[in-house]
Amino acid sequence: MISKPSKINTLFLLMVCVFIATAAFGLIIPILPAFMDKFNTNGQMMGLLVATYGIIQLFLSPIAGRFADRYGRKRIIVMGLICLTLSQLFFAFSFHFWLLFLGRFLTGIAVSLLIPGAMACIIDITTEEERAKGLSFLNASISFGFVIGPGIGGFLTAYGLYVPFYFAAAVSFVSFLLSFFLLPETLEKKGQMPKEATASTQSMIQQLLRSIRAPYVVPLLLVFLYSVSLYIFEAIFGLFVDKQFGFTAKDIAMVISIAAFVSVIVQLTFTNKFVSLFGESKVMNGTLVAGGLSFLLLLFTTRFFSILLMTCLLYTATSILRPVINTVLSKLAVNEQGFIAGMNNAYVSLGSVVGPILGGILFDINTYFPYIVGVLAFLAGSVLLTWKHKSLLSTSIS
Repeated sequence: MISKPSKINTLFLLMVCVFIATAAFGLIIPILPAFMDKFNTNGQMMGLLVATYGIIQLFLSPIAGRFADRYGRKRIIVMGLICLTLSQLFFAFSFHFWLLFLGRFLTGIAVSLLIPGAMACIIDITTEEERAKGLSFLNASISFGFVIGPGIGGFLTAYGLYVPFYFAAAVSFVSFLLSFFLLPETLEKKGQMPKEATASTQSMIQQLLRSIRAPYVVPLLLVFLYSVSLYIFEAIFGLFVDKQFGFTAKDIAMVISIAAFVSVIVQLTFTNKFVSLFGESKVMNGTLVAGGLSFLLLLFTTRFFSILLMTCLLYTATSILRPVINTVLSKLAVNEQGFIAGMNNAYVSLGSVVGPILGGILFDINTYFPYIVGVLAFLAGSVLLTWKHKSLLSTSIS
């Protein structure tokens, strides 16, 4: 049994690892316009570059947890950190465009291995009473990584286009060394699953088809729609403000970092209060409308402050929407909590693939088109929720 001080050390190390991985995910976002100019490419290729991460997550995330059950938590985490270090090195030495794709590919592998491995590790070392707190700390470090990543990328580019990636590679390598030498293996030998037990009984396509026929398909579709909109924004925002207003990487990083930070604070402070006052359905509908409104108003904003305000509104709306949908899904899932958690992640991953690719294609046609699609996606979610509101509530209650 791992002692209490060792639990704290292990939890802290895991938090550091997933923070670095999720920060690396957003590192490239404010630098996309510079890469677009450097390699003389278009929005479609930039969108595909961003989507590469989601494609890998879509296929690897469902089996990463089973790998951790069979091979052990430490091995999966260490492998993830090796991939993360290599991914940042490929970015740092990306003097050819295809190396960016290889770096993004490895970042997707790294995060797909690290997060399930870290979560399983925390479940191993905590009691049932400690588990929620331990996982909440891990989720906080994940959220903070997504918040701080674009900021680091934008501000470090002041010292050189590739400096953020040299920095990330060095930090990732230090994390690998710490994990290799200090992280204990928390899965006992007797708890390791044999190969046949870790084999999937259903393919991802079969699972997606099964989810479409399930009573919780509406909130899953809402997950997909808001993910498409959010990832369109993240892939295209830097290109849009660079082309329309001449924003620098530092400007882009500042907007995204401030908006993400505000959204996390609002989510932690007001989500439960909003649900208590208005109920889950009204909160979901309100945030969908707010998300669509933020996209619409971004089409007409011209000043830095108004762009920042609309970005804050978008990030805040989605940060409130996400946990409320998760709550509704958990109520509807009943005895399929594991399956619904996997499907939730799958629909987010689908959105992270469709959004950037679609946004990039549309950006090349007209810089405003991706934002119009974002408005339509949020509007479609609101209409769907309004249409299925009563049946959704009756299923939840029964």
